Amino acid sequence: MDNVTSTNPIDWTFKTARVRARLVDQRDRELYRALYTDPAVMAHIGPTMDDVGSDALLQKISRCNTGSTNLTRYWRLSQSSSDHAIGQLSAIFAADDSTVVELGLMLLPADQGQGIGNEVSIRILDLLMGNHWGLNVITVIAQHAGSNFRVSRLGMMLGFEHRGRGEDALEAWRLTKSDWLASRRHLDQPAPSNIHSM
Repeated sequence: MDNVTSTNPIDWTFKTARVRARLVDQRDRELYRALYTDPAVMAHIGPTMDDVGSDALLQKISRCNTGSTNLTRYWRLSQSSSDHAIGQLSAIFAADDSTVVELGLMLLPADQGQGIGNEVSIRILDLLMGNHWGLNVITVIAQHAGSNFRVSRLGMMLGFEHRGRGEDALEAWRLTKSDWLASRRHLDQPAPSNIHSM
């Protein structure tokens, strides 16, 4: 991560067949309010916020996305065809080990159950494990509420290892780079040409 400076910034945008992703910024107030004030979205995540709380969180995340020392990032996800916002993806780097990243994904109810989580997850894992941004990610972890069976199925499909339930009652998952490269050969989306050599 030492190559990231104000004069040598990373282009964090990416896309899939149906989704475009850019970093969350101050333009995303409506998306944040739609996500964090919706009981259906927050049911598996945490307490529902009000508008004031979601606005304050947006300010914090927007500042985080401009940092160069901690490369934790949050992406706005939108439909490729219309740029209509559909959710958020996050990659949170471990404070004590920059090779470990925790992934998080939130989708609006209308955009769930359509394979978008699968599509976006494959793409971000390709980028992180393929060293696209020069981040040297070796391990990806994820956590979710035990009631979120859809995310459990997604984790298993992607090759994550279930690590059990923690004291916080969250289900923990882990994926190493070597396991991802092995799982990647069996998934539908074509891998970038360089991923198996990384």
